[in-house]
Amino acid sequence: MAGQAELTSRQRRSLAEDGYLLMPSLLPADAVAALAARLDELARAIIAERDAAAEQWDGVVSVRLDPADPGYAPLVRQPLLFSAADTVIGPGCQVDGLSLRAPLPGCGHQGLHPDFFPGHHTSGPWQVLAAMWCITGFTRDNGSLRVIPGSHRSARDPADDMEFPGMGPHPDEVKLIAPAGSLILFNSASLWHSGTLNYSPGLRLAVTTYLSGPATAQPGAVSQTLRTSSANPGAGGGQAE
Repeated sequence: MAGQAELTSRQRRSLAEDGYLLMPSLLPADAVAALAARLDELARAIIAERDAAAEQWDGVVSVRLDPADPGYAPLVRQPLLFSAADTVIGPGCQVDGLSLRAPLPGCGHQGLHPDFFPGHHTSGPWQVLAAMWCITGFTRDNGSLRVIPGSHRSARDPADDMEFPGMGPHPDEVKLIAPAGSLILFNSASLWHSGTLNYSPGLRLAVTTYLSGPATAQPGAVSQTLRTSSANPGAGGGQAE
């Protein structure tokens, strides 16, 4: 799908109906390698600081990144992000957040949850679009994202469906398996989702770009006009999943 700048009608329908869309192998290998090296170094520095301070923590590196940093341009300038946001939120969306999540081996499992509960929308338009970039390939064993398709239309708390509030397996869950450089678009505000336990021997790196409408974007948000630079493959716009 190299050069794809807009979602197809089938992709738009799938994103709207299921609440998520997996697009494999969007980023070129050299961009993934550069991001992986930088983020791995960042994560290990944070781990070393916490170890030195003998801090009690959950074993998950979670840190906000600067969307305006040129090194993260492939993650915020991809035109498909804005095409998807136009579909499910409306025109004029902006990138207003960028964050790394990297669970250590033996860590990272979360209970199923929508990010905005209570108060999430159960019908359109969406409140936010999350674009999770698989910097490390997502496998069945390294803490990949799990989702419950269609759950963004539910007003219930996922804890009500489960014996142990959100933590165990759900009968309808889908664990998203994808190669490095893939993109997962999902309705983080409303879709039931969570990280899973990292059984692998290494860090699992993922960066999530958040897009919202102009009325709710935070000060300093990256404008939708970034899509105009998509002709530059080095900025992430020349590739597609």
